[in-house]
Amino acid sequence: MNKESIKSATLTVLVIISLFFTWNMWNLQPSYEEFQNNSFFESVPIGPERRTPYQVIRPRQLYIHTPEAHFSTLDDQYLEALWTEMQDWNYSLGNNKNIAQTYTEENFNNWIHSKAEAKIELRFLDGIPLETMKSMFEWDTDTNDSIHFDRIYLNVPNEKEAQKVYFVSTENLKIVETSVNLPDENQFVSTIYNKKSEFSSYFAFETDVGNEMMLPENTIELDSYQYLTDEIDDERFKDALFSNPRLVKQDVNFSSNRYTDSKRELNIFPNEHLVRFVNPTLTESSVLEEYLLLEQSINYLNDHGGWTDDYLLFNIDKSNQQIRYVMSIGSIPVLTSTEEYFGPTMISQRWGQNEIAIYERPSYQLMTQISSSNPISLISGKEVAEILKADQSIDISMIKSIYVAYELGGSTDQKYVKLTPSWCIEMKDGTLMKLNGNQGRDKGGLE
Repeated sequence: MNKESIKSATLTVLVIISLFFTWNMWNLQPSYEEFQNNSFFESVPIGPERRTPYQVIRPRQLYIHTPEAHFSTLDDQYLEALWTEMQDWNYSLGNNKNIAQTYTEENFNNWIHSKAEAKIELRFLDGIPLETMKSMFEWDTDTNDSIHFDRIYLNVPNEKEAQKVYFVSTENLKIVETSVNLPDENQFVSTIYNKKSEFSSYFAFETDVGNEMMLPENTIELDSYQYLTDEIDDERFKDALFSNPRLVKQDVNFSSNRYTDSKRELNIFPNEHLVRFVNPTLTESSVLEEYLLLEQSINYLNDHGGWTDDYLLFNIDKSNQQIRYVMSIGSIPVLTSTEEYFGPTMISQRWGQNEIAIYERPSYQLMTQISSSNPISLISGKEVAEILKADQSIDISMIKSIYVAYELGGSTDQKYVKLTPSWCIEMKDGTLMKLNGNQGRDKGGLE
């Protein structure tokens, strides 16, 4: 074989090899669609709803204090109007270098119960970091104080006086005084104050130094409601909570549907209408301040569309890095019935290493209000106070709050739930109790 024949044969072999490898490259690589679906599959939110902090961090009730009497209402139209208006105010500390004034117990009580001026009060379910409030409102002064407040007081000024807004911590006996220099705010506050004749009469029931409960003089009438619920599909939770749902495996047993990606675990309990999402690999980490924890918490719910109903901030537990939100009808919390359990009414988050460690929530949402019954009459605040004082097993100094709540109950195998008003006693250790008029109290209940 001459040289030319050898070269020709070698060239032919090389061309064949080249064609073989080219064919393999084109036919064995994953398609673009498959590549996109496996490597860049993004989680899908449960729903489109997003919330701003002021929509979740809202007062529980509004009170009006005159030099002679106290008034309030469970109709939240004035509360919502004032809270929305306050988002547009500019808060000034003026020349006050010490942002928070700390009072003695006696002076704090004197300020709270002062009859020298009329006030409007907004009361929250738990203490709110001042840093969080600064992110919601317009502040003209930079502050670094770690202060938490559970009440806001507004004076009712004369026409040309500055509108004062006081952020008050009953736990630490601190008051932050601010001014709002807008010409129309005096009139807005005065308009709400002048509506007091439409409100019910209230009285102060003191359970501890500086911690008085505002209770109605007379009985309260509220409607009960029946709602149709909708169970959120398991796949929606899987697609929303895992970063790559295509890697998730499912395991079904008699009590729950379990999903895992080998690191995180999602359990859905159909009979309890409960969702539990955990990351057991997380270890203890540095403790975040409450305002950072709250910001992280709201962002997490926004990112996966977790606001499936109206919720209020219920409490912040810094030591356990835990936050809870409670379902609400208007400004009235909705709590779980222990007598006719249907499912949870709270969203609970526990954080570690800036990641969600434990996330529990309802697997259902309230959909259509089917009916409302004739008003139910709750015992008066006077009767509530008498029951509590007569019960030797309750240390009234350990009561954190007393308020009206809706109790959610129903058969777990049905889609209908009933919301019934009741008195709720919240203790400082987190225990919730229900008062049933002459039936006494139902300890450890509601949720």
